[in-house]
This record gives sequence, structure tokens and C-alpha cells, in this order.
Amino acid sequence: MIHGMVSCVSGSPSDGRDDDGEPVPRLPRGRGLRLSVPELLRIALLAILLVFLIVTQRPCANAVSRFVTSFGNQGSAAKAMPRPDNIDVPGSAAGSGSGLESYEHLRPGMTDDEVKAAIERARARAAGSAAH
Repeated sequence: MIHGMVSCVSGSPSDGRDDDGEPVPRLPRGRGLRLSVPELLRIALLAILLVFLIVTQRPCANAVSRFVTSFGNQGSAAKAMPRPDNIDVPGSAAGSGSGLESYEHLRPGMTDDEVKAAIERARARAAGSAAH
């Protein structure tokens, strides 16, 4: 009987066979991370390129900004470009020639007759200013 038990466990774990005598497939072992010299060189160059881009981003952006804004006061569009000293804020100086008084104000809840009357007043004002 003991002999029968021994035959059940006939294969030793070191020979790679199971109870049927068939070889047991082994799990593949990884080789680790093995890279060739060109692959390592590519990785190193990519890392250097990324560090270079991060380091030069801010100075390059500042230089481009200075270059673009250096075209400020010359040319035909110099007066049209808003700057902190020439911005005309609506409502802050309504009586000082800002042009807001020439508009007809439409409010929510106006009837159709009120809207038509405002349009007619605006047309009459526009025709009167065109005559001058």
C-alpha cells in the first residue's frame, strides 16, 4: 500500500513531469529590460530634447511676445489697437463725446409700437446727421 502511494507521486518536482509522465509546461521567465545601444541612444536623445524644450519654453515665449508687441505705435493700425492709455470705456464718460447718446435704447418689454417709434427716431436722427 505504501508502494502504491509512492507510485502516485512518482515524478519528482525536479524532473519537470507530472503524474502522467507528460512534461509540465513551465512559465516563461522574463529576460529583464535589455536594450541595444541604438535604443538607449534614442531614449537619451529624447530625454535631452524634452529637457531642452522645457528649459527654453519661457525665454522663447517672452522673446516672441516682445517681438510681436514691438510693432505697436507705427503703421495704419496704431490708433485702432487698444492700449491701457487709449481705451474708451462706455458709460464712464457718456457726456464727454463717447457717442452713446446717439443710440436709441431698446428695453425688454417694449411694445411693438414703442420699438417702431424708436426705429423711426433713429432713422430721423441718422438722416439729420447725414445732411450736415
